[in-house]
Amino acid sequence: MKKYAVIDIGSNTVRMVVYAVEENDTFHALFSKKYTLGLAGYVQDGVMSQEGIHRLCGVLIECRMLLSQFEMERSFVFATASLRNIQNTREAADQIFLMTGFSVDVISGQAEAYLDYYGVMVEAPLENGLLFDIGGGSTELVTMAHDGPGVIESLPIGSLTLAKEYVGKVFPKQSECEKIQVRIRKELKKRKLHRLPAHTSLCGVGGTARSLLLLAQEQQELPDTQRLLTAGQLKKLEKLLWKKDNTARELLLKNCPDRLHTIYTGMLILDELVELSQCETIYISQYGVREGYLRRELARKRKA
Repeated sequence: MKKYAVIDIGSNTVRMVVYAVEENDTFHALFSKKYTLGLAGYVQDGVMSQEGIHRLCGVLIECRMLLSQFEMERSFVFATASLRNIQNTREAADQIFLMTGFSVDVISGQAEAYLDYYGVMVEAPLENGLLFDIGGGSTELVTMAHDGPGVIESLPIGSLTLAKEYVGKVFPKQSECEKIQVRIRKELKKRKLHRLPAHTSLCGVGGTARSLLLLAQEQQELPDTQRLLTAGQLKKLEKLLWKKDNTARELLLKNCPDRLHTIYTGMLILDELVELSQCETIYISQYGVREGYLRRELARKRKA
């Protein structure tokens, strides 16, 4: 058994996972640590500030110190919209390498979407449906069929970037929600995704999807092992959250306090996808882009 680490630099969070990999390349997570940095908040006029880069480097240095306690075969570091959607990508990546020793692979939106799909396949082969990953800085969509992925798209909108651009306080007002909905529909239409055929099932990966599952489990007393939500169960959760009263705040603070400022914008994106697909169920996968990235690198190693 060998140990590999994958560090995922997102617009809202940085997550490090250490995996145990067997000789046949099957793997499971041994250790995971999440840092809520909100890197999108350090971007002004398309440029990430030095403060943001230095804060990221501080987290990566801590990750390196933690990894030194393991006997690692290799560590992979990649960034999604956090570094992909800024003008000073190369400068930031060079500084990160100089300060931490980590070489960051800045993956494209299309690659991120495919790796989401490739990661979900670790858990179970999904023959049809629409896969979504609502991240902090982008949203990835993949249509799935029995013969593999179909349409693969990455939208330059995420829960954190929408909150930063449109929301004045913690919770969005009705007028702000309407502007966000217009923006989401515009991005979908721009890529002709508003004409996709209906899908009875959605598959969600990433932090927004997992947080909504956790909230629904708590609110509706669902078992911890349940990863499938009906459209009705999602609607019941959203009805409570949109009241934005003490009950809603307590539910959020208990289960996902680090997503208070992004859960509502994430819900607005998901609502558009639910309406677009006319889905009946939403399955929340425990796997995603990190597992897809590791699978890809292990496959490349086998071929080398």
